[in-house]
Amino acid sequence: MSAADRMAAHLAQQPRQRVDFDVLAGAAEAGDSSLAASPRRRRVLADAAHVLQGRGLAHLPKGSAGWDRSAQPPLPRWVKRVQPARTSRPRAAPRAFVEQLSFATALDLSVADHALLGPVNVLLRDEPDAEIVPIADRSYQLYGDEKHLKDIARHHLVAKGLLDVATHLRARPTPAPLAMFELGPAPWMLIVENTAAFTSLREILGAWSDRGQVGWLGFGSGDQLVASIPTALASFRERDHPADTLLMYADLDVDGLHCAQQASHHAQTVGLPPLLPATGLYKALLTGRPRSGPPATADEARAAAAWLPPHLAPCVAQLLADGRVLRQEAFPLPHLRALLTPEAPLLPQLRDGALPTDPVGQAHGGLYSPEELSPQGGLAGGAG
Repeated sequence: MSAADRMAAHLAQQPRQRVDFDVLAGAAEAGDSSLAASPRRRRVLADAAHVLQGRGLAHLPKGSAGWDRSAQPPLPRWVKRVQPARTSRPRAAPRAFVEQLSFATALDLSVADHALLGPVNVLLRDEPDAEIVPIADRSYQLYGDEKHLKDIARHHLVAKGLLDVATHLRARPTPAPLAMFELGPAPWMLIVENTAAFTSLREILGAWSDRGQVGWLGFGSGDQLVASIPTALASFRERDHPADTLLMYADLDVDGLHCAQQASHHAQTVGLPPLLPATGLYKALLTGRPRSGPPATADEARAAAAWLPPHLAPCVAQLLADGRVLRQEAFPLPHLRALLTPEAPLLPQLRDGALPTDPVGQAHGGLYSPEELSPQGGLAGGAG
């Protein structure tokens, strides 16, 4: 460490702005025992003083009285420590908002809030009736970045109901479309969560002998399904093939059941029917072999299972609370093919189900045997 470095470190620790240079010289000498007796001591200290000034750490005296000129080179008698600039939370400049954003005048907005509302304010001032366009389009127009408004629905002003995407941003979400396949003309759609079960059911329903009984088959899960379910309306209109019944077949786990509930709620907000459980498939899945999963609390399990019909909800809630789940793969293609019979109407088999049988003769090892399910569709016993 150089003399200037040692002096700078010591200077930074001084409580007073004006510091005697002898104090700094002592700090330099403390780090270099040879400096005090060196013939170059005065030159080293003078150079270090000018280094401190060059680094913007100290001001050297301006008048001659502030210098010791008893020898060459002269040394300052004192230095003034340069105080660091005060940092403060940046405050946005006051802004005049259009009437539609008048709520903002009563809020303590952050700089980020002003950065969001500024371009919106200009839009509403200049184009109050601007066409409502996709959020990504408006995002690029206002902020030069198509993803800037990607999570606008989570912004605190939107969550509080103050800023409205359609009214203020003149924009609308454009989620990825729900994957939908028109397998027949019937007015229903079955949405499946996992690719294996989806592929199996597409194969089975695609070969159904009475094409008039078959409707739409959709694929989606998680947040993607919740966001994309409204896009089904456009597909129904484009094909002139509406659906008055929407069924969902997901894994029997907390995530799958919560996804179904959220998607059902979102569907109804845009005028679609609610998502109903594909009870026939769920009853069959309950005869499969569970696997371990994260245990849910009793309340979490009951809330997740509440979407299912009353004769299935209690046993599924117990399953989840016990730390077990049933993935759709527990009831694979051969069992699905044997379960769905062309001799009976298709939709009731999916929606309501019949007494499950074990046509493939497997030792299912499931939560329930076929005999434990009553002919009326209810459980003959408890959750076990």
